[in-house]
Amino acid sequence: MRHILKYIPLVPLVILAASCGRKTTRPDGSPKMAAIQLDSTSAHIGTFPKSASRKTVVFTFTNVGDAPLEFLDVDYSCGCVSATYPEKPVKPGKKGEIVVTYKGQNKDPGKVYQKVYFAVSGKPENFVLRIHGQMTEK
Repeated sequence: MRHILKYIPLVPLVILAASCGRKTTRPDGSPKMAAIQLDSTSAHIGTFPKSASRKTVVFTFTNVGDAPLEFLDVDYSCGCVSATYPEKPVKPGKKGEIVVTYKGQNKDPGKVYQKVYFAVSGKPENFVLRIHGQMTEK
């Protein structure tokens, strides 16, 4: 117990050191926040044969907020879609890319309409990217 007590006076110093250099509020006192601005939320992948059913779309975005933007979660409308997105936080003012891939080799020909759902650490907290097109037999 005595060993623990001798470290108690250091607690305020540790808290102060952890907060140095990281201003988390704006001058008006409101919290800093990331904000994602997507160049587009939907993409047409065209008409394509089942033999060439792997289609990739790149969505670009900018963090227009004043705090780093982090991707927290992703979900898919189908196992035939996947997405890659920045693993590290995107700094304010910086651009980033989200790559959505459709793999329709195990799907029947017809209309393609898939969604990818994202949760991020900014505004909006959730958004959806959509891809659509037409897959033909040949």
